[in-house]
Amino acid sequence: MTERRKAQEAATLDNPFIELIGARLTEWEQGRCAWTLDVQPQHLNTQGSLHGGVMATLLDVACGYSGFYLATDDSQARAATISLTIHYMAKASQGKLLARGQRTGGGRRIFFAEAELIDCSNDTVVATASGSFRLSDLSEKR
Repeated sequence: MTERRKAQEAATLDNPFIELIGARLTEWEQGRCAWTLDVQPQHLNTQGSLHGGVMATLLDVACGYSGFYLATDDSQARAATISLTIHYMAKASQGKLLARGQRTGGGRRIFFAEAELIDCSNDTVVATASGSFRLSDLSEKR
């Protein structure tokens, strides 16, 4: 990986909100990615379960990053969520979570993606999402 590419990837991963919640990108390649989160007390709702907003964030990030892997040294892509549909299926309250995203289609500017959020302590899918996203390349002049 070139130094320029490393700098671009670091800039792409500079996401203060994701840093705040503590999610980590563990896999990233063309068309897919994975994020993990170690559930902490601040991630829980008043009932002691993982807050739905944390789940939504992980699913959104997994979908979004799956669609704009930096395939070239000149790319400075980003994705903005157009729509995101989430299905909450089970609760999680402790341990590690894995969010896996996969690009499922689209074109040059709009892409579609799906993600699942897994409770690693028992391999339970706790939520799924599908959405549409708009790509932008920050290196292009407007």
